[in-house]
Amino acid sequence: MINIQPGDIGLVDSQKGGAKAVKFLQTAPTIWHHLWRKITNKQEIVEFYHVLMFIDKDTIIEQQGRVIERDSHKLLSTHNRVLIFRLKNISEAEQNTLVSVARGTLGGGYGVVSCLAKFLTWLTGIPYFARYIHYPNTEICINRVMVWVKDAINYTFGFKTPWEMTTHLLRKELIKNHDKYTIIYDGIPRNEI
Repeated sequence: MINIQPGDIGLVDSQKGGAKAVKFLQTAPTIWHHLWRKITNKQEIVEFYHVLMFIDKDTIIEQQGRVIERDSHKLLSTHNRVLIFRLKNISEAEQNTLVSVARGTLGGGYGVVSCLAKFLTWLTGIPYFARYIHYPNTEICINRVMVWVKDAINYTFGFKTPWEMTTHLLRKELIKNHDKYTIIYDGIPRNEI
């Protein structure tokens, strides 16, 4: 049994078409980096495409078409790789605040404008598109979770704004700063049932 607590964050992998496209765009910060890494055979492997948060062990909250709560059973019975982590030293009060902030955005819209801004940053290398172009209460999954964490406990994972983060950059942050995070689970849950 996975020891899930409120506010734990999950990263999810998939091999479906949409997930592959999202992961492709995260292989490098810009198209120019991507091409150079391709030529030099130093392309980064992107392991995850989606981010969500646990309300408790039975419930997740995530950005889909809208921000929704749903039963965690589907996620925890998947054949896809899942990584679940928690900020070290997060108090119970901070966990509850994080859950409250997340629930306050239920029904929030999907960040089509944020997607476009991230794509413009990828094409041009200009970070300001991803950093500043977005509509309030419309995010993509990674940025939605990063906004929750910033608003609840004022933590930004080392970035100026929550909108610059990608799922791949979050994974790199976890690897680089393992002293700040506890990995609760990393594997394919369906294989362990």
